[in-house]
Amino acid sequence: MEPNFKIRQVTTHDSQSQLCMDSLWDEIQTRYEFQAPNPMLFSDFLPPQGKFFIAEEIGTNVAMGSAAYTKFSDKECELDVVYVFPKFRNKKVATFLLSELEQQSKIDGFTTMILRAGKPQEEALHFYKNFGFNEIPKFGKWVSDPTAICFEKKIK
Repeated sequence: MEPNFKIRQVTTHDSQSQLCMDSLWDEIQTRYEFQAPNPMLFSDFLPPQGKFFIAEEIGTNVAMGSAAYTKFSDKECELDVVYVFPKFRNKKVATFLLSELEQQSKIDGFTTMILRAGKPQEEALHFYKNFGFNEIPKFGKWVSDPTAICFEKKIK
């Protein structure tokens, strides 16, 4: 069955990419029970430091979700802004987004994708494990975060 959406790379800041980042941040604040300004900057996900992708519904071009990565080291990229709007969940949107990111990160010369999630993101933890990510020790800015659960996936 063909998906009813397309994946596109976003290369200039637009309202759809900002909506995805803001919606993800709102959900994070709700799940983790805190309030703070959104620290995500779209510019962090522009080449050569990273890439940003959106899934859009065919016919309406409505944003269904997003995923992005940034360079962490010469061979590692960090997955970020993985978000699917609630009404589009369980439709393989995240699977297609991550598959596209994995392909692009390989083209960009990365051999490993790393990420941070946490216990309040139970669905995400399950999804990442099913997608082939393995739990690793906390890394980078997440080392001192008591809620962080970190993962990696070798890119093939």
